[in-house]
Amino acid sequence: MVNLQDPRVLRTRQLIREAFNELLRSKGFDAIAIKDIAQKATINRATFYAHYEDKYALLDETIEQAFLGMIPEEVMHAREFTGEICGQLILLTHRYIVDFYRICRMDSKSIAKIVDEKIKKMLEQTIESIFLKEVNHQMAVQHHTRILSAMTGSAIYGAAYSWFRDGENDRIELLVDIVRPYVMNGLDLYHK
Repeated sequence: MVNLQDPRVLRTRQLIREAFNELLRSKGFDAIAIKDIAQKATINRATFYAHYEDKYALLDETIEQAFLGMIPEEVMHAREFTGEICGQLILLTHRYIVDFYRICRMDSKSIAKIVDEKIKKMLEQTIESIFLKEVNHQMAVQHHTRILSAMTGSAIYGAAYSWFRDGENDRIELLVDIVRPYVMNGLDLYHK
């Protein structure tokens, strides 16, 4: 196990991630071999495997770091799921989808599915953490919170992805105007 606090380890992991990101832009995920990542990062394959199980683990970390890095402080520390927070999550999700699909060559359905599932899961976890701050942590409520988080995250992700796929990317405020009332009205109905 590597010591994630060691500056050498942090630097090596950064080199690996940078090499991987460059290769994603030029080759696409399916065409990337561990040998390619190691060569571009100027490390050997054994060093790569000391840090990551495989390229899927590296992809998972890359997606997670990028998504978490885009979440505004206001959303991270939100104690209530307001219309403003909902709007920010819609914008964030759309921006992440646009960035990831434009920057990375998404020529593989398997990578697209992995990326989509990871984004959905992280969005759901972000929403759930806000919901849990609003309610007490009784087990029954937590179960409902997971369901509400899944539904809310799915609505936001599905709309943002459809907006991207349909090429409506220059009218992002309209996306928020359409999706936010839908999400917030659904949550209001549940809370009544």
